[in-house]
Amino acid sequence: MFSTNLRAVNWRTIGWGIALQIALAVLVLKVPIVHQAFEAAKVVVVNFISFSDKGAEFVFGNLARPGDIALNPGKEFLFIFAFKALPPILFVSAFFTVLYHYRILQRIVRLMARVMVHLMGTSGAETLSVSANVFMGQTEAPLIVKPYVPRMTNSELFVLMASGMAHISGGMMVVYINYGADPVAVLTTCIMACPCSLYLSKLFMPELGRPETAGTVRTQNEKSPYVNGIDAAAAGATDGLKLALNVAAMLIVFIAFVAMLDAILGAAVKDLSLSKVFSWAFAPASFLIGIEPADVSKVASLLGSKLAINEHYAYLVMKGWKATPEFMTPRSYVLAAFALTGFANFASVGIQLGGIGAIAPERRHDLARLGLRALFVGFIATLLNAAIAGVFLK
Repeated sequence: MFSTNLRAVNWRTIGWGIALQIALAVLVLKVPIVHQAFEAAKVVVVNFISFSDKGAEFVFGNLARPGDIALNPGKEFLFIFAFKALPPILFVSAFFTVLYHYRILQRIVRLMARVMVHLMGTSGAETLSVSANVFMGQTEAPLIVKPYVPRMTNSELFVLMASGMAHISGGMMVVYINYGADPVAVLTTCIMACPCSLYLSKLFMPELGRPETAGTVRTQNEKSPYVNGIDAAAAGATDGLKLALNVAAMLIVFIAFVAMLDAILGAAVKDLSLSKVFSWAFAPASFLIGIEPADVSKVASLLGSKLAINEHYAYLVMKGWKATPEFMTPRSYVLAAFALTGFANFASVGIQLGGIGAIAPERRHDLARLGLRALFVGFIATLLNAAIAGVFLK
């Protein structure tokens, strides 16, 4: 219904995109050997996160181990975000930067992109960027195809933006798992978002031009800006620090705004809150992805929080709910993780304008024009991932 030119849609792209998305879901959720592999990967990821705890304990001491802190009897224990959730960002950022320096990340990305280019008929540049989004953030992934961004067609540029909204970065992946999100759900939805964001973008804005990298993943190789692995790790740690401070600042500000709006709404109408407004507005979406009827309004409030505020806030709210036994069913928690894992929120439009706009300043007006549309497609992609998972999860 929202397609800019339905007659120009390449239905091969749509068909293979849906097939790949469903196949990935079936493999992970229904094929025992693949599911066991992802369960094993879950253990690896959790252990991987724990490596950063060693560094955090050296710097923060007992503050990095909340169990060591004597709590006042009867007082509610609060998750110490700064000392438990932020250190992994530094470690993972440095780790992925080292992988990028040694071109390991690029090889994995090209392998994934080659499959989608062959099956879906998309351009190499846009597909490489989409594949890179599994590991890199919405402003870092386009760097893989940096030389081509200024000359991309509007459809390719739209894919770049929508895919960034539908994915998360490797650093954020471990943060969400640290919040208590199901690791298998987070890993699966990140991979499913590749074909999903690509075919949804091509449905919404079909290709009308001739991409420079049509049908091939051969692109210019960007030389690593780092001298060696040590330089790459140091630079990655610095970038991770900026990201961690940005996450902390956003949470402080946005949670404060939520508290202020709740106070205003409560003063106007008794017991009215932002969460309640979201639970009404997003209930249809929550119902359609297959959430248990008793949990529809709860997950709807999380979806609204993710879109209007950010996914960090939504995940932290869900983490608080898990402290209450049987607040929601395990299935609802897993599907919520599928639906929340993505950067699709209003703040991301500005982030992309700044990040991708710095790569191609001459395309800034196109980025501004496509921003809200990309947000819509990115948000729908995460809901579709959850809906498909909902079909196969008991």
